[in-house]
Amino acid sequence: MFSKWLNEYRIKRRARDVIKTADSILKRYSSSLSPERTESVREKLIQAENALRNGNVKDLTVRVAELEKRVEEDLSKFRKSRLRQNVESIAIAIILALLIRTFVVQPFKIPSGSMIPTLLIGDHLLVSKFIYGTKIPFAEKKVFPIEPIKRGDVAVFLYPNYERDPQKEGLDYIKRVVGLPGDSIDIKGRNLYINGEKIPLRYIGEYIDERSGDVFDKYEEDLFGEKHDVIYKKGKDSTDRGRVLPVKSVPEGHVFVVGDNRDSSFDSRFWGFVPIQSIAGRAFIVHWSWNWDGDGVLNKVRWERVCSIIY
Repeated sequence: MFSKWLNEYRIKRRARDVIKTADSILKRYSSSLSPERTESVREKLIQAENALRNGNVKDLTVRVAELEKRVEEDLSKFRKSRLRQNVESIAIAIILALLIRTFVVQPFKIPSGSMIPTLLIGDHLLVSKFIYGTKIPFAEKKVFPIEPIKRGDVAVFLYPNYERDPQKEGLDYIKRVVGLPGDSIDIKGRNLYINGEKIPLRYIGEYIDERSGDVFDKYEEDLFGEKHDVIYKKGKDSTDRGRVLPVKSVPEGHVFVVGDNRDSSFDSRFWGFVPIQSIAGRAFIVHWSWNWDGDGVLNKVRWERVCSIIY
């Protein structure tokens, strides 16, 4: 029973392909064909369409064979070769992939632990490229922004301080935005201060790094309503303020970013502000996650993290 259904499905699919090809060639090249040839092909095309509509598989097989023969004899010079069809399909797929990557979403892989516990080494993310506006190619301008950059966003951006660190030019970084233009930023002890206001921390418990076994204190940070988890090294009461803090005012057109692993993140505290124009987009989902050990050996797939939303 199933094999009969499968055979009928294949015959009907082939019929649709042949009918589509013949109809497309006639519409495009009818002016280049003699009236006799056009009429001959059209007659076989109508017969094949009627057979497909009636559902008589035996009759359909005969009519499609007749149409295919007529196409081969009268329209072969207008028919695309298999090679050309494959090349065109591949070219279209490549163009679509480039457009999607440039304007819609971009994949990103987490190479370090600076965003633990939100993002782990081996997480594979998707980054929304249009959420902050679509960047015009070969220009420094973004158009049609959907949302403004907010405190708490996990943003991907080009490393901004490559003049001092040339080997990092063109590298993508990922951190959490905590300071917007005009904000004052400081860290005292384990607390982040924005515009003089102490950002609340709620202790959750201990966090153990699955790779190193190191123990951290885990907190929920409430960044003006944007809640997310952060970790601090166990037994270390004061987090490194870096070279930049305190900041009296984040410059216009820039943001201040830090990692959620506050004691193990190379971020704005050390190399300064991120130009908004350098931000590629906002990370929004973990679509895959591998756990590799220090020797590059796969331990497991983190199934619980697959398709998880990033906060």
